[in-house]
Amino acid sequence: MAQNFMNANAIHAVAGSSKLKATVCGHIYNIIAAADIDNGCIVGKGAWQGMETYAEAAATTFTGKIVDQAANGNWYIEVLTAANAYLVLTVPMTYIETPKQFAHEKYFYNAKDDIMRCYELVPGDIFELSAEGFGGATDPSKGASVTVSSKKVTVA
Repeated sequence: MAQNFMNANAIHAVAGSSKLKATVCGHIYNIIAAADIDNGCIVGKGAWQGMETYAEAAATTFTGKIVDQAANGNWYIEVLTAANAYLVLTVPMTYIETPKQFAHEKYFYNAKDDIMRCYELVPGDIFELSAEGFGGATDPSKGASVTVSSKKVTVA
C-alpha cells in the first residue's frame, strides 16, 4: 500500500469531523483510494478487500446544507440525507524531517491505493470543509444546498 503524501506545490482540501456521530459511536472504515483524493471528499464503501479494508465505491446518497462559515474561512455543512456516504478524513503523517511550513494539512492528499479513514455520515452530522473541497462552478455560501458530484461536495 502507498503512504499518504504531502505536496507543497498544490493546495488541497482540509476537512474537520468534530460534529460527526462516527467520532463517538458510529462507523469509521478503512477504504482504499481508487485514485488520488483529498480529504473532505464523499465516497461509498465497496466490497471487502481483507484486513478490515474495503474498496472505494460511489456514495449512494448525500445531500446537505451549508449552515455557516467558520472563523478560519471553512464552511460548516449539515448532512440532510446520507446512504453509503462516508467523509474522507485521514490524519496526515508528518515526520520530524518535514519542514514546518510544509506540514500543514492543506498540502496533504490521499494517494491512489492509500488506506483512507472514512467517517460514516448520518443526518444531523456537521462537518467542516475548506473552499478547495468544493467541486462545480458555484461558490459555497451560507444557506446553499449541497450534494456530491465526482466525490466532491458541490453546491446545488
